[in-house]
Amino acid sequence: MPNATYTRPEWTDFARRAIANLRRHHGVPASHGSDTDTNTEQKMEPVSELDALFARFDDGNENEAQAESSGLLSRYVPARQLLTAIRLAATFGGSSVYEESRLCGALSVISDVAPSDLNAVKDVLKLAFPHTDWTLVAPDIVEGKIAKNAQDRFDAAISDHIDRIEPVVVLQAHGVSLPRYLLATEPQILPIAPVSRDILVAYTQAGRLADQIPDRRALYTTLPDDVDLAHLGTLDVCAALRAPTLRMALHRLDTMSGNNNAASGPRLEDLEGETPALTAARRIVEDLQSWKNSQAGWHEISRSLLLYGPPGTGKTYLAKAIANSATIASIDASFASWQAKGHLGEMLAAMKHSFTEARRLAPSVLIIDEIDAVGSRSDGDRHASNYRTQVINAFLGEMDAIAKDEGVVVIGTCNHPERMDPAVIRAGRMDIKIHVPLPDADAILGILRHHLHEDIADGELQALSHLVVGRSAADIDAAIRAARSDARHARKMLSVEMLHQQMGIETSGEDDRILWRIALHEAGHAVAGAALGLGEIESITITNESGLVQRRNMPHESLISDIEAEITYSLAGRAAEKLVLGEVSAGAGGQEASDLALATRAAIHLETTLGLGHEGLVWHAKPEAVHLQTPAIRDRVRQRLTRAEQRAGVLLAQHRDVLEALAQDLVRRRSLRTRDIYHWLQGISGTSTVTADKCASQGVAPEHPNLG
Repeated sequence: MPNATYTRPEWTDFARRAIANLRRHHGVPASHGSDTDTNTEQKMEPVSELDALFARFDDGNENEAQAESSGLLSRYVPARQLLTAIRLAATFGGSSVYEESRLCGALSVISDVAPSDLNAVKDVLKLAFPHTDWTLVAPDIVEGKIAKNAQDRFDAAISDHIDRIEPVVVLQAHGVSLPRYLLATEPQILPIAPVSRDILVAYTQAGRLADQIPDRRALYTTLPDDVDLAHLGTLDVCAALRAPTLRMALHRLDTMSGNNNAASGPRLEDLEGETPALTAARRIVEDLQSWKNSQAGWHEISRSLLLYGPPGTGKTYLAKAIANSATIASIDASFASWQAKGHLGEMLAAMKHSFTEARRLAPSVLIIDEIDAVGSRSDGDRHASNYRTQVINAFLGEMDAIAKDEGVVVIGTCNHPERMDPAVIRAGRMDIKIHVPLPDADAILGILRHHLHEDIADGELQALSHLVVGRSAADIDAAIRAARSDARHARKMLSVEMLHQQMGIETSGEDDRILWRIALHEAGHAVAGAALGLGEIESITITNESGLVQRRNMPHESLISDIEAEITYSLAGRAAEKLVLGEVSAGAGGQEASDLALATRAAIHLETTLGLGHEGLVWHAKPEAVHLQTPAIRDRVRQRLTRAEQRAGVLLAQHRDVLEALAQDLVRRRSLRTRDIYHWLQGISGTSTVTADKCASQGVAPEHPNLG
């Protein structure tokens, strides 16, 4: 619990007068008493029965008082009205600001009101502050949400009163904005006070649990921090304080404010490694802390992040860890959950509600899972295109609006960013875009240690982490749960063998030949990439089924030599198999994203769309069809691929010792990062020119645009 010293708020007397007015309206009897506070206080008129309780606040035993159930009057001010009255008193800060709002020509704005609180605010302003001549202007609310077309009616209502002399109070709720002409008048804008310890002390003293408070200072220091309480809504507080005892109410407040959830949820501090995604996540948390400490402006930090990659790689887990490490709230959303609400209007209302909730809880993280479901307005499928366009336009509007407000970081997660409308992922809407691959051995070791450090020796976990490469974090987590279930049913201790079985790990050595071939294939790409100077190799991962090389592409001029180097790189894995094993497998071909598919596509485009082929300045709208229908082009494409593979073979032969050593390290460790790969490739520099000469000396024709 926080350590803090209680100081009586300046708005206390003002709040008491508002509470007294509410009590009179609801027929709650008032009683006179004295306050034991050391400061001299001006007594309110009329005096409520609260004063009679103050004399008991500093007496008695705290444990006994907080454990007893209350049995007070049977009639009370409604809880929401009571809390709202205190928050409004704190918003005005005292009677002076309140009196200014009542002057002729005064224009005041109470901003940041949650839509679900708007009706209560209007009622309390009329009941607790009844001697006012002001006019209230507020957006329309339907079932606790901003009504459709509320913005237009809100603007019209303000314009009707802007040129009148009567004082006006505008209630600006999340989801509606103030007109530009209103802002030009520089109105008195009062953000509604969030729930805080001061407000809860006043609320508890005025409510049903008042007789259980031994000392207001003790209550103040027992409450959660203001940062955590600010995330609570009116109903959260009222529900928590329905508890029969003060002790139970404090426990509920602590739970609802997120203290326990944040402690048990994922945190970046628990994740090991230096992946681009983790680095970006840590930087966002650092920036948020700088902003919260007023060391950086909101416009100076990154406020949005797109995490994309294969399923089960922990993208949502990472997003939640960002919120927990930054000690701010997180709001979960998705297009699927929005669309589940019903027709288009209901779907858009649900979308707006998520963004509104993120603003209400700010600082916060809005997590939009499977954000690629937003689709694209350029999608060739015309079915429901009008619906899709309206959804995308509304989403873009929400993203633009929330970018103007301080305190909300938007994180999207998806598997297929290429399916999204370009306007959604442009800078300003998604500032940072990070690929989240399957975890490497180091990341897997962190996961295993987190779950199994009390069950399995660390040396065994390290060995297991290499064998598990290629599986997602979700797969590993499921396998661990299944292995624990096996251990319980067998009444045995959890063992590595049980984990092997659940993870499908073959330890008999039958897959050694397959793994060696895959390692050679991926090492061939890495060595050729270094020799051709195509960019830093960031990671290499192999499993018993496949392998993957991540390369940071270097910018080039799109010359024919640049494109041919890429073709050579694509075929280097196949060339490595042929060089060391004497024959090639089908591993380079198959799917549309395979090595052979990429190389073939590049060669086709050289001949048909880039103006660099035998036909010179020509462009074909359907290059693949032209390739299939034109024997001469098919021959030239095949020649390019053959020569590129031969060139790759010559390159790899020059560095065969590095090729095989790198492959052996891959077999042992299953995944390598930049620093490990650099150890093997640091002696290799771009040698494409030398290689071309050597290719010519071995009977391989030099590569040039005209192959006819």
